[in-house]
Amino acid sequence: MEIHNNNNKLTTFYAAVGHLMMHMFAAFYFVIVLAIEDDWKFSYDELINLWFLGSLMVGLGSLPAGWLSDRWSRSGMMAIMFIGLGLSSILCGYSNTKFTLFINLSILGLFCSIYHPAGISWVVNTAQNTGRALGFNNIFGGVGIGLGALLAGILIDHYSWHAAFILPGLISLLIGIALVWHIQSNQISLKNIVSGKFSENPERSQYLKIAIIMLVSITCLSFVFQILQTSLPKTMDIRLSSSMDLGTSEIGYIVSAIYIVSGLMNYVGGILADKFSEKIIYAIGIVGQGCLLLLIISLSNYWLIILCLIIVAFNSSILPAENLLLARFAPEKYQSLVYGIKFIISFSVGPIALILISKSYELTNEFSYLYLTSGVIMLLLFMVVLTLPVKKQTLAA
Repeated sequence: MEIHNNNNKLTTFYAAVGHLMMHMFAAFYFVIVLAIEDDWKFSYDELINLWFLGSLMVGLGSLPAGWLSDRWSRSGMMAIMFIGLGLSSILCGYSNTKFTLFINLSILGLFCSIYHPAGISWVVNTAQNTGRALGFNNIFGGVGIGLGALLAGILIDHYSWHAAFILPGLISLLIGIALVWHIQSNQISLKNIVSGKFSENPERSQYLKIAIIMLVSITCLSFVFQILQTSLPKTMDIRLSSSMDLGTSEIGYIVSAIYIVSGLMNYVGGILADKFSEKIIYAIGIVGQGCLLLLIISLSNYWLIILCLIIVAFNSSILPAENLLLARFAPEKYQSLVYGIKFIISFSVGPIALILISKSYELTNEFSYLYLTSGVIMLLLFMVVLTLPVKKQTLAA
C-alpha cells in the first residue's frame, strides 16, 4: 500500500471544523431571514423560499461531490468546501435583491453538500480508532447548528444581517486557505489515503443484497429520526403541558437537552463500534428504538422524557457503526460516492415525514399511530439487518 505523509491530528481538526461549519452555514439563514424580513419588508414565506434550491442542493450535490472525492482528492474537496462556503456566504451578505440572494444561497447549499461524502470518508481512512473518530466528529454537527443560530443572533443585534453572512464567510475562507497551505506543505496528503482496515470487501455475489439492506436501513432510520425531531416538541406540549405544568420554554429546554445528550452519544457509539462488531452495535440500536417507540405510545409523565431521550440516543449512537459498515462494504474507489448516496436519502425523507406528521395530527390530534408504525418498522428492520454478511471480528484490546 502506498504511504502518504499525513498529520492525522490536523485531519481530525479540519474534519471536525468542516462538520461544524457545514451545519452552521446550512442552518443560520433561519435566523438571518428574520432580520431581512424587517429590512426588505418582504413576507417571511417569500424569503424563506429563497433557501429552497439551496436546501435541495445540500442533498443532491452529495453525489457529484462524492464522485469527485473518490476520483481526485478528499482533502482537496474539503479545501474547496471551506473556500466555496466562505465566498458564497460573503456574496449572500452583499446581496441586495431577492434574486441575487436566491442565487447565492443556492451556491452556498451546493458547497454544503461536499462535507458528508468527502469528510466522512476522509476520517474513516485516516483515523486509527475509526469509530471513536467518527463519534467525535459527529458531535460537531449539532454544535454547528446551535452555533449558527447563536452567532447570527449576536452579529445581527450588534451589527447587521449582512455581517451575519460576511464574518462567518471570512472565517471559512481563512480556514480553507490554511488547509490549502497544509496540503501544499505536505502536512496533509492531497492523494486519498486508503485504510487497510477496509481492504477486504464482501464477495461480488453479496453486493446486491448488501446494497438493498443498507438502503432500506438508512431510509428507515432517517425516517424515524425525522419523525421524532419534528414531532417531539408537539408531543411534549400535548402530553406534558397540563400533567407537569410545563410551558413552551421548558419544553424547548427538554427537547434541546435530549438532542445535546444524543450528540454526545455519538462518541460513546463510536467507542463501542471500535471494540465490538459494527453489525451487532447497529442491530442493538435498531431493536432498542423499536421496543421503546412502542412503549411511548400512551405515556404522559416524566417517563416519556426519559424514553424519548433513550430512543434519540440509540438513533444517534449507531451512526458511527453505520458509517463503518458502509466503509467495509463499499469498494474503496467508490467509498465517498456511497456516502453521497446515503446523505441524499437522509435529506430526502424529511418532506415525507413532515407530510405524515401533518396528516396524523389532522386526523387524531396526536402521533401515537405514527410512533406505533415507526416501532414496527424498526423491529422488522432489526431482523433484516441480522442477515448482513459481516465476518466475525476480533475485539480490540
